[in-house]
Amino acid sequence: MGTDIAGGVEVRPYGPGSPWLLTDLSLEDLPRHYDAFGLLFGVRNHAGFEPVAPGRGLPEDAGPDLLALRYDGTHDHTWVTWTELARIDWNALAPRVDDRIHEYELTSEGPRFIGKAGHHGHAWRAVAGEHADPRGSSYPEGTQWRADDRMWRVERLRPADVLRVDPQLRALFDTMRDLAERHGGDNVRLVVWFDS
Repeated sequence: MGTDIAGGVEVRPYGPGSPWLLTDLSLEDLPRHYDAFGLLFGVRNHAGFEPVAPGRGLPEDAGPDLLALRYDGTHDHTWVTWTELARIDWNALAPRVDDRIHEYELTSEGPRFIGKAGHHGHAWRAVAGEHADPRGSSYPEGTQWRADDRMWRVERLRPADVLRVDPQLRALFDTMRDLAERHGGDNVRLVVWFDS
């Protein structure tokens, strides 16, 4: 069972001390993307990022429209301002390797990324050994296994990798940046919580 994100983007159009208002930006289109959850909020942080805004709870001054979106079963409430998001170094390597071993298809054009997972099937086990630990963090960075047209590799991610595969998150950030240009970075924030 996976984890889904909910919440919203609030703005303070009249600056500090004024009420936060919920925008019409929906988080419903954001995919279940654990690397983004880990980078931003420390939730399901398999990639080992230093999270930007983990476990802050709900803001004390959250607006009533945002609070009305909450329901029973939500957890890991937190929030982050545009100012904080704008400071992310998108090219910095995560402090440790990804717990999920990355899988590639070996093609004539070079390796093609297929995906990553906490556990791999028989092909990986045949190369790595029946009792091999499927967690990438059990091996040094750069460890790899090959079999036929497949390669499995232990790697670290960059925050830029998160945006590269998540156009919905890029679009949300673009809109938040536009709002911040009008209202100021500290007057735009993303408030989230998770279920399951």
